[in-house]
Amino acid sequence: MTMPLQKTRKIGLMNYLAYGSGDFLGAGTTALTAAWLLYFYTTFCGLSPIEATFIFAMARVLDAVVSPLMGFLTDNFGSTRLGKRFGRRKFFILLGIPLVFSYSLMWVGEMHYWYYLLTYLFFDVVYSMILVPYETLVPEMTDDFKQKTKFSGARIALAQLSAILAAFLPGILLAYFGKDNAISFFYASLVFSVICAGVLTLVYFYTWERPREEMSEAQLRAEQEKQKLTLLQSLKRLNVELTSTLRIRIFRQHLGMYLGGYSTGRL
Repeated sequence: MTMPLQKTRKIGLMNYLAYGSGDFLGAGTTALTAAWLLYFYTTFCGLSPIEATFIFAMARVLDAVVSPLMGFLTDNFGSTRLGKRFGRRKFFILLGIPLVFSYSLMWVGEMHYWYYLLTYLFFDVVYSMILVPYETLVPEMTDDFKQKTKFSGARIALAQLSAILAAFLPGILLAYFGKDNAISFFYASLVFSVICAGVLTLVYFYTWERPREEMSEAQLRAEQEKQKLTLLQSLKRLNVELTSTLRIRIFRQHLGMYLGGYSTGRL
């Protein structure tokens, strides 16, 4: 029997804060996009509301493909040379650090419709590429319920901070540069891009993945089974697991409470 991870690696305040700050990407950019991007598209980019909402809809369709694909990829990436060196999850976080600046490309005024479609879709891929492995880091670092709760609490608190920043930062820049100037939104997005690059660097250096030698025999068997599955088999297995889980009444109740709280936090 291998020793639990939390006995071999101490988790301190900096680990909680570094991990939690990673949701500046998830909550911060989402809040800024939800609050201002439609206005930006229709006011400074010459897009109609229908064209803008079509871009958002296409991103949701793309995300339905990219997120499961990223889950499959990160589960199997550990056997590659890059995965062994940088980590099967953390490699994609490291790769995403320079790519988060693509968020600012969405906020350039007076460009062609296809420019806005492609930049939005590209950032949506970057967003999923980072957040899918980011979401899985806590179970890699600890099995302790209290520690997992602290990680979640740090993430929620810092996500709210990023949402508050997203709400008032564009207003401050609009007051400074003028309400008819698209550059205000570009600078706001650039601030968030810089912050996201910084916090993802913290995530990379202050989090870790569970080494194979610290996995139990059951965990190793589960990992080996996952690696044998094809993408289609993984998707079928995911569908079966989700369907069976949703049949549990208490899970549905907790899921409803979570979604209610999550939606409220995004409004």
